[in-house]
Amino acid sequence: MRRIAFFGGSFDPPHRGHLAIATAAADLFALDQILFAPAARQPLKGKYPATDFLHRYTMTALATQADLRFVPSLLDAPKSDGPNQTRPNYTVETLGKLRASLVAEPEPTALFTLLGADSWLDIGHWFQSARLLALSDWIVAARPGFSLAGAEAALPPEVKAERGPSAIDLATHAANHSSSALPACDLTLHHADAAITRVWFLPHLKEDISATELRGVLDEGHPDPELLPEPVWNYIAKTQVYRAENARG
Repeated sequence: MRRIAFFGGSFDPPHRGHLAIATAAADLFALDQILFAPAARQPLKGKYPATDFLHRYTMTALATQADLRFVPSLLDAPKSDGPNQTRPNYTVETLGKLRASLVAEPEPTALFTLLGADSWLDIGHWFQSARLLALSDWIVAARPGFSLAGAEAALPPEVKAERGPSAIDLATHAANHSSSALPACDLTLHHADAAITRVWFLPHLKEDISATELRGVLDEGHPDPELLPEPVWNYIAKTQVYRAENARG
């Protein structure tokens, strides 16, 4: 059985923190692919205009080229109403389309969604969050001080959480993943339609990089190239995409 993870986000810009999360997840869960999908427009990040999608996709492709498990994806590209679209990209719709496409393939595929702890704590506010949480298993990059209690509190009320794997989940795990066992999950999610999905928290990640702060220093022309993969840094230096007069599309 293949294992694929969806990793959505602004990637504005993609930095070493994103790669550290993806590498840890790919190693621990024996993932065959992680789909890095820059979002055309995120509904919960409207405080600043995003850099032009083409720049963000290009930088994502450059950032991921060193690891064959990492694949740049257009799953969350701008919709057909053009680059000035007013409707956000909703993860529930993107993930639903991805899941449907995988079901149609001849080889069975386990689908995961990868995200950071900050995004998880807002998960109850995401569009159709209860439906979203039933579409895949979840891998969350935890941070120091991130607790299971806080993780459970973030869930929408329709979704019930059980700490650790349930008896049903253990049986499913044994049937579907016997060739390469997954670690015991931190939370088992029970959904209204009796579906079960699982949540794991990746501990001990040290790359605490803020993309917002990184954009600020790039705007000022004083970046730290150690925070960025070298091909991304070279692209930014060449295009000056984050200088204030060029940055927003």
